[in-house]
Amino acid sequence: MNNKKDSKLLKKCIKKYIVAAVVILTVAGWAIYNYTEQYLVHVSKHESELTINSCKQLNSWLELGVQDVSILSNLLEDILNEDAPLALKINEVAEIFTIFGKERDICLQMRFFSKDGIELVRVNFKNKVSDRVYGDFSQSKGDREYIQNVLSLKNGVYISSLDLNIEHSKAALPHVPVFKFLKKIDGQNATELGMVEISYSGRFFVDLLKFYAKKSLGEFFLLNNSGQWVIGFDDMYNVKFITLEQFLLLSKPFTAELDNRSLSPTDQFLSSNGLYTYGLVYQKSSSFLNFSSVSENEKWRIVSFVSPEKLVVPRIRIAIFLFAIFILWCGFLLWRKSIARIEKEHINNALQESEKRFLDITDAAGEFIWETGPGGSFIFVTGRAEDILGYSAEELVGRSPFDFVDEESSWEVRKEFLDAAQERRPFNSLVSTFVNRDGHKLWLEFNGVPVLDSEGNVTGFRGATSDITAQRKTLQELQDREDMLHSISDSVQDALILLDDKGLVHFWNPAAEKIFGFSSEEMIGKNLRSCVWAEDNLDNSDAPSTQDGSENNLFASYGSFTVNVRRKDGNVFPAEVLLSPLRREAGWWVVGTIRDVTERKEAEDSLRKLATTDPLTGLSNRRFFMEKAEEEVEKAKRYNRSLSLLMLDIDFFKKVNDTYGHDAGDDVLKSLSVAVLEVLRNVDVFGRIGGEEFSILMPDTDIDGAVLAAERIRHKVEKANMQTRSGILTITVSIGAATINKRITTLELLLKAADLGLYAAKDAGRNQVKVRISSEGTS
Repeated sequence: MNNKKDSKLLKKCIKKYIVAAVVILTVAGWAIYNYTEQYLVHVSKHESELTINSCKQLNSWLELGVQDVSILSNLLEDILNEDAPLALKINEVAEIFTIFGKERDICLQMRFFSKDGIELVRVNFKNKVSDRVYGDFSQSKGDREYIQNVLSLKNGVYISSLDLNIEHSKAALPHVPVFKFLKKIDGQNATELGMVEISYSGRFFVDLLKFYAKKSLGEFFLLNNSGQWVIGFDDMYNVKFITLEQFLLLSKPFTAELDNRSLSPTDQFLSSNGLYTYGLVYQKSSSFLNFSSVSENEKWRIVSFVSPEKLVVPRIRIAIFLFAIFILWCGFLLWRKSIARIEKEHINNALQESEKRFLDITDAAGEFIWETGPGGSFIFVTGRAEDILGYSAEELVGRSPFDFVDEESSWEVRKEFLDAAQERRPFNSLVSTFVNRDGHKLWLEFNGVPVLDSEGNVTGFRGATSDITAQRKTLQELQDREDMLHSISDSVQDALILLDDKGLVHFWNPAAEKIFGFSSEEMIGKNLRSCVWAEDNLDNSDAPSTQDGSENNLFASYGSFTVNVRRKDGNVFPAEVLLSPLRREAGWWVVGTIRDVTERKEAEDSLRKLATTDPLTGLSNRRFFMEKAEEEVEKAKRYNRSLSLLMLDIDFFKKVNDTYGHDAGDDVLKSLSVAVLEVLRNVDVFGRIGGEEFSILMPDTDIDGAVLAAERIRHKVEKANMQTRSGILTITVSIGAATINKRITTLELLLKAADLGLYAAKDAGRNQVKVRISSEGTS
């Protein structure tokens, strides 16, 4: 549709279709609307008749109970007003109950109560068989709600709620829903003689409700005066209720509508929730009026609810869908007829455009299209050939492709063409050097297919040729760069490795072979498990942390770190590792350098030892001891832990030096260090802070524990034989102890308090342990 004529034709067809479719849709819409209204009238009438009929039948059933209890009360009134013994009257009442109950299949129980609610006569019925209850089985019902309601009536019948028969505060078995009909019995002079009760089975009531519920087009419900819905009965006829607020199908707007129509015996209304029809069960008919007034505990209503989905005409959606399909199908046929006329005019234009598009694409791709004839010369060449070879299409027609092939590769090109012709097959990616008009060599790629005549003989070739000179130069540059990188990697002293995203080795330079002892052939395609062992780095704080402790995870992070690695012969040495990410093959690889830093680590360890230990005894020197002590004091205060300090001094050490010489004094200091270390824990810090003065820091130790440890040290030193170059010597020590508390809160105060304890021990005669709890001399 490239011209105005096509557009006008299509617009004309669309206008005709729209007019016809509007007319058809208008008529169809009017018919559907009328049919829907008729269906709504039908549903409304059906539900209204169903509700009215159900109310009438349920009302008739209740009238029967009212009539029976009224007749029975009149009979009992005559009997009870007779001049006869009470026991004789009671028996006569029981006989009337027995005769009356056998005439009613639905009768479950008859009772006569005194005016105080005391049960005087009770006869139970099952399958028309009577069973009179005597003596202790009689009950008092004076506190029951329905008894109180009967007593409040002047002269009327009371109908109880629909419920189970309760005997002795338990539901009687089997469970059966019952209605109780009660009426007072008046004596002479308007005195009250008692009341009579008939209990009728509610099964007929329930079955009748179920019968009408099945005939309803929607949902059928029974509503009592408490705003509760009877939602069903279990197998034992237990009545189930649910409040209107809990009922999801009927919302608050319905209760408002129902309240507004509460004066009408029956009504029906349509809302956004659906169609509602209701009717009162207790409609005072003439038969009710023939007896006394009736007081019902629950004013029952029958409610029918038809949801909006069920108010839709059956299968109307299918009819609408089919009608819509019909309209669309007509439009489709009209559209296809119009398109067919236009397509005929487009075929030639499409062929011309296709040819031009093909040539443009080949030109844009840097290719020129050609065809050779039976003699092997060009018979067709596109204009792009001039940009590549420097010859125009007219100059190339009539000449052979082999005229431009470089002499070194001429025979290979000819042979490929001959083989393809003999085997009647295409050839792909035939690459060779050609010479353009300016004499420059070019790399060209030929792709061609044979042209066959009607007998299957090859008459020439058709194909495309592209200039790949730039690609060949790029490949050569990449090869040169790769060779250069290999030369660099072979000359460096550090190990160079390349790991893929699975941790497998893809490059292993000669330096790596020298450092680890594994050849490149042994490591390519393998992981580093033979060189890096997790157990070699358990105590290495410089190594990266791992989640599962595996060897591969040590090389899962980037950056620089020191790790312990293992040679092929099993020797473990420290190595400095530098890892960098490399994006390759849609994943992240790792490029790494590994350097043997054994000599550097040994030098660092030596310097660290010199900086932190006393050269004579090997204990912590004064500077390191003070740094460690500061850390422990802060930790003790932060976490509210105990921390004690011992100050230890050798008694009369100057005498040892003066008598035996400084060599013997040095031997005593070393022997003392060994003896004390045997008593201390691993967590204790033992340092030499002066000539013959030592300090011991004891974390998580209170003053009692510190004194106990000090006594063990004093006793150990006193009993020890000190091996010196002047012979065996014995010495004693004085010890001062202090601990962190409210008065000693800093290292300075802790040292001062322990020092005061040390002076106190010396003043007391030496070879003792003294405690100071403050830095002011308080013991």
